Amino acid sequence: MKTLRIITGLIFCVGIACANNNSSSKPYNVLFVVADDLNVDIASYGHPQVRTPNLDRLRARGMQFNRAYSQYPLCNPSRNSFLTGLYPGTSGNLNNADHIRDLIPDIVTLPQLFKQNGYRTVSTGKVFHHRDPQSWNQISNMYTGGLLPMDREPRFYQQGQEAKTKGEGAMLSDETVPWFEWRSVTEGEEYLKDFQVARATMNRIDEIAADGVPFFLGVGFARPHDPYFAPKRFFDMYPLESLQLPQTPADASPVPDHAFYNVFKAAFDKMTYQQKLEAMRAFYAGISYMDEQFGRIMEHLESKGLLDSTVIVFIGDHGYQIGDKDYWNKAVLFERSCLAPMLIATPDMQLKGESTNSIVEFIDIYPTLAELCNLQAPKNLDGISLVPLLEDPAAPRSRKIAYSYVNADRSVRDSRYRYTVWKGGGHALWDHERDPDEHYNLADNPEYAAIVKRMRGYIEIMPEPNK
Repeated sequence: MKTLRIITGLIFCVGIACANNNSSSKPYNVLFVVADDLNVDIASYGHPQVRTPNLDRLRARGMQFNRAYSQYPLCNPSRNSFLTGLYPGTSGNLNNADHIRDLIPDIVTLPQLFKQNGYRTVSTGKVFHHRDPQSWNQISNMYTGGLLPMDREPRFYQQGQEAKTKGEGAMLSDETVPWFEWRSVTEGEEYLKDFQVARATMNRIDEIAADGVPFFLGVGFARPHDPYFAPKRFFDMYPLESLQLPQTPADASPVPDHAFYNVFKAAFDKMTYQQKLEAMRAFYAGISYMDEQFGRIMEHLESKGLLDSTVIVFIGDHGYQIGDKDYWNKAVLFERSCLAPMLIATPDMQLKGESTNSIVEFIDIYPTLAELCNLQAPKNLDGISLVPLLEDPAAPRSRKIAYSYVNADRSVRDSRYRYTVWKGGGHALWDHERDPDEHYNLADNPEYAAIVKRMRGYIEIMPEPNK
């Protein structure tokens, strides 16, 4: 079997070389898709209920990374991390407010690298959290499908669009989480963000196909991020009586309050059992709705004859606690918030439908796409190319851990354990072989002292701002 993998890998490598280095061959295009707040509650990652047929099709033509970790489970620092190939500690971006250009003015972002190498770089929806016109040739208005000037990227949560939808829904009355609402849309589906993102993307594909230029197309879907708006047919997929909330054992280890955003948790703690079920259903409805819109883009790409010449990367920007530890948000250093989907498909891919259990990080995407498209990546990247894993799911990695940050809290994941140190005090060691839901903290168990020492050593060398 090992010999077969080596031979297959060599064939794949030759295929890449031909596609990228032969002067008569056109360069690969790139479709880079980011879904907001998408955790691994999808079919291909083993969820028994959530339906994502279009992501299933992408997996069938590519590779799924079962252990891919966001470097910061929050929108802006996560996106700036994988779009620069840098750890948040390297860039200094540790919150939602910072603009990456204020922190590193001369950074060459992932789409900017492609732009500098003759690609048309186009953005639809929310790719960066804040606008970055240096990265794009075109920034699309995802609501109308039209184009805006380079210095006027639209606000993602534009006022008035989703307010035009009608349907049944609810929201938490606590004003500390005013956006935590859901709506089963029965009228005005065309005003939903992801419908308009898909429409704008298809318009851009039409223009690209007509021009015949190589492209880097970045697409940012809103769902399943709250507010949880989706057409009623997707809510109907998940009857409340079919859902089951995560259960915490009576003897589970306590988690310090400072491990959470307390202002959010106070509101979530007031949720009724019925509200929790409704929130779960709305989150799942948003996932399946986003999957449908992704399918529209894939079908349109294929209809234009571009699918077979395009590298496709699909990720959630980070995970999400959908009731795990009785929390309904992100920005916490638990597995459910740090782990997120990542699927990659390349033209000429030999190992279609495979998956890998290697620990990888989202910062690895930048050098991977650069290598696949035969571009010279900046030398300062923290990420490591995933191309060897695309050739062999068991290929050795020079780094076998994944880092995640939340403010001054730090966490590291290896093949078995997650270890976290909180700035407010305390630490946790979770054994994912025996305790995949992270209920039993082993950090102060003397039997695990050597493991804690090893994992703490990783924490101590994490890249830090201004060091």
